Amino acid sequence: MISLISSSAYRQGSVGGLVVRLPLEAEIYRNREKFTIGKELKHRLEANYTDNTNDNKPLLSNNDESKSFKPDLSFSLTAAQTLLWFRKSQTLIDEQMADIAALADESGQINPRRLNPTAESLLKIYLDNQESWHEVGLVAERNEVTGNAVTYVLNRPMAFRLTDNLARLVLFGASSAMEDGGVAVSEMNWYTKFLRAFESSCAVYIGGPDHMGKKGVIIHGISDLEGAIEISPGTGIYRGGMEAAVDGVLEGRFNPLDFRFFIGCHDYRNGDLDVNIYSNKYQPIACTRALALKQCIQLPKPLWHEVMELCGGELREMSRLELMKRDDIEE
Repeated sequence: MISLISSSAYRQGSVGGLVVRLPLEAEIYRNREKFTIGKELKHRLEANYTDNTNDNKPLLSNNDESKSFKPDLSFSLTAAQTLLWFRKSQTLIDEQMADIAALADESGQINPRRLNPTAESLLKIYLDNQESWHEVGLVAERNEVTGNAVTYVLNRPMAFRLTDNLARLVLFGASSAMEDGGVAVSEMNWYTKFLRAFESSCAVYIGGPDHMGKKGVIIHGISDLEGAIEISPGTGIYRGGMEAAVDGVLEGRFNPLDFRFFIGCHDYRNGDLDVNIYSNKYQPIACTRALALKQCIQLPKPLWHEVMELCGGELREMSRLELMKRDDIEE
């Protein structure tokens, strides 16, 4: 079971916890006092704004109703309020994106000087939101003095089988993976052992856009693995111990999928993670180690939705509304 502390009481991303990327609609709504587009949404909500072409449509179209997936929105006050602002935020986004597209010239270029303030405000957050869409990040490091922090994205699987280049990337970094000469003689024994242990089954994830050229980081839940260090006391989540992991898999003591390898990370400096949380890009969540260590392999529901729904309340309703946008998931 996941535990969630409300955003008012749990504003910081603690080590061993998660930071979850919020939908664009939520980012706009939660910044209704700050952003130009947020203020426009606030105005529409306060004025009970209705749009004759979009906002009066039923939330589920006839096509949606015919699909096997039919979200069961509760009729709680939280559900009703979330449905209202989420839907109006969607309409506002659609309107502004249509206005932006209409400004494109024959080559598809847009002169930013022609953007209205609301559209300009939307574009500033839209691209960033798309780049980190539905990310679920594990906070692995945090320095309260410097404000530096490191997170690894848990739901961006890269591969579940090793190739020669991927093995070199995980073990030695990008420079080795791109070399035509292969593995150095001094590293060949270590490389061969790693390949034997994980060739048929190896969970490699894109941990984030930073330091992708460095060798991979191993995360797991094995407390007595030699060389492993708990990321924070009591979390039950460990980093390191690569050699012992390889030996343990080869000896049959561990399953290859007991481990996750991350290429890259989010490396936050000078309080940037706090800024992202306070600016409502990410929601910090306290969770069990089992969920943080869960492999994203053929999940019945994407990890982002599972986390959000287990949280309950407004976050659960956001997940259900996001699911309505998709036709590739059945429930």
